[in-house]
Amino acid sequence: MAWNIAVVAALLLALGYIGFLHYRVHRRERALTRTDDLTHVENRRAFYEDAGREFERARRYNHAFTLAYFDVDDFKEVSDRFGHQLGDGILRLVAETARESVRASDLVARLGADQFALLLPEAGADAASAVIRKLQQALRHTSQVTGLPLTVSGGVVTCLQPAESLETVIGTADQLLHGAKSTGRDTFWSEVVAPQPLEGFEPARLRRPWRLPPSFDVPMPPQYEQQG
Repeated sequence: MAWNIAVVAALLLALGYIGFLHYRVHRRERALTRTDDLTHVENRRAFYEDAGREFERARRYNHAFTLAYFDVDDFKEVSDRFGHQLGDGILRLVAETARESVRASDLVARLGADQFALLLPEAGADAASAVIRKLQQALRHTSQVTGLPLTVSGGVVTCLQPAESLETVIGTADQLLHGAKSTGRDTFWSEVVAPQPLEGFEPARLRRPWRLPPSFDVPMPPQYEQQG
């Protein structure tokens, strides 16, 4: 009887160990499918999965959140002129600097080529501004140390109320990114989706998100200049 119990216990232990090994392999494979091979930050797939979850969480609990797109200034010209090896090194430095500039709860992802994204859960405009400034300052310092051209430009969208959709937030961030790049290097444009003030009330069938002008110390997008 004791022998039978020992055999069963050994069998259960072996099965448990095999299950643990399978779990580790599954975790490793899942991590690989979510990680960019070059920079070792999250990849496009992981970013959109996490952004979708955060968007729904922010909608459910009425939390603020910020999403930012940015890319490396003059990256294609530098890479074409000095080689892809240097270009890859620049991408790694930007990814590492971005990861060191955000909170543990934030996400840095490479979307492809030289384009990156930040997802900042429960971050309002001030917190987002602090992250962007920290990233810019860190890249300037690294540029001085290495002699590499390390500046980025981007677009930042902060939602203080639920936005129309995640696609709307992403589209706005992308538009702001292109607007910022049109004004020069090392520039960010931002937009805040905030609750509509009472004096500007419109019926729901006519309502669009109330957007505040950019809060960073950068040139305002043309639409805001025209309103002024």
